[in-house]
Amino acid sequence: MTWALCFNCGATKFGAICPCPECQVGSTGDMSLDIAFSDHRMSEATLKAFGEVIRSIRKVCDDDQLRFWSFIYFVSTSHPNVLGVKLEADQRQRCADVLARAKPPPVTVEASERAKMMAEFQERTNPA
Repeated sequence: MTWALCFNCGATKFGAICPCPECQVGSTGDMSLDIAFSDHRMSEATLKAFGEVIRSIRKVCDDDQLRFWSFIYFVSTSHPNVLGVKLEADQRQRCADVLARAKPPPVTVEASERAKMMAEFQERTNPA
């Protein structure tokens, strides 16, 4: 079973590339991004916490693209080990303005059990 984050509404949905049952929006079209925000990598608690960030952004921004990029900017600045992004200065400022209004909650990123198991396997098969 795969749990994933809906980048549109913040729900935790079944399947990274499946449409969200809450808002009917599909995947981002970027398989790597969709999988990165699933229980392949992150705990369900982390996915839910990122969902709260998306919901806080939705409350102050009704532009789909700006909401998406504001979330991506939030992750890249709060958790650069998870995701990095280079935005043009004007787009970065618009995202920062949205986040200032949204006041998203902090997120603690925890690896999923699957990710921990894969890391252990990699350590055993590729010792330093």
